[in-house]
Amino acid sequence: MNIICTGISCSGRKELMQEFELLCRDKGRRIGFFNVGDFMYSAAAASGVKFTDKVLDSDPAVLSLARRAAFYEIANAAHDYEHAFVGLHACFRWNGKLVEGVSFRDIEHLPADVFINVVDNLADIAQRMESNPQWAGMRHDEINVWLDEEEFLTKQFANLKGKIHYTVARQHNLENFHDLLFSKKKKFYLSYPITLIRREAPDQIKNIRAFGSKMRKDFIIFDPLDVKDMDLIHAAESSQEADDSEIPTVSDIDHNFKVQIKTRTISRDYQFIHQSDFVIVIYPTDKLSPGVLSEMNFASRYNKPVYAVYSHARSPFFEHLCERIFDTIEELEAFLMEHPDTAESSVRAD
Repeated sequence: MNIICTGISCSGRKELMQEFELLCRDKGRRIGFFNVGDFMYSAAAASGVKFTDKVLDSDPAVLSLARRAAFYEIANAAHDYEHAFVGLHACFRWNGKLVEGVSFRDIEHLPADVFINVVDNLADIAQRMESNPQWAGMRHDEINVWLDEEEFLTKQFANLKGKIHYTVARQHNLENFHDLLFSKKKKFYLSYPITLIRREAPDQIKNIRAFGSKMRKDFIIFDPLDVKDMDLIHAAESSQEADDSEIPTVSDIDHNFKVQIKTRTISRDYQFIHQSDFVIVIYPTDKLSPGVLSEMNFASRYNKPVYAVYSHARSPFFEHLCERIFDTIEELEAFLMEHPDTAESSVRAD
């Protein structure tokens, strides 16, 4: 199996690959790990070209030739392994313009079976970039746009080849990530009213996420709080209300950027649902959560069964969106253990 893994600079993609390589080695898997950028630098050096931190200012033809040589070398080296894990950029945001990271023709040299796009907290990516001379000074809104472009292009590569695409958080459990690629476990998205619970009963979040962690033994779990971009907005708003300079925030969060973050958060969580087999809703309050209801509606549109824990008075509209409703998490857990294949896989190639 060939796995193409994309992610913008400082997204944590390289670190994920390094950690995953160690895990696979411990499990005795014969997987070759290749980073296209490293092979490009090597190919350029062999031709007498020395790339610097401003490599993206190079002639596009030179970059294309170096990338093609890199893919050729990787494709040859991959024959020595049972699986190949290839890290690369789908695109670059550089000096205010979009630069090609890989072409459709390059992908032909290494036919991929799975496409992975790695995402992380915007604040963490920005912090890493500030420590990197090549990327220091990039605005948060530029990073946000780049994340969106990288994911979009990765999906297009997958669609072109008729293969599955997954968006995976940098903080996704490593063992669970291994199972995503090498097991037939069912996948579910864990939906819960984060904003409401944080305000009313913050300990509930720990309990719900603990349930998700427990279920990883038998399922692949996509948890929306593996990416915490909305915390940037909450921190900025708290700082404004409290006029407290000690609350962490960033200087370039204005109204338009808040809209971008919210839009991307919705899009990413919908993608988590789209790549799941079913949705688990833990709803410990009787107050309205537009976010959870929107996710349930989205799941329904894509024929993803919804299993909910809700002990309050039930609206027929809520019931209509659910395959089954349980009074307690324990009842849901027992049901899942008794029926691990209850949801037929409905993940499409896109």
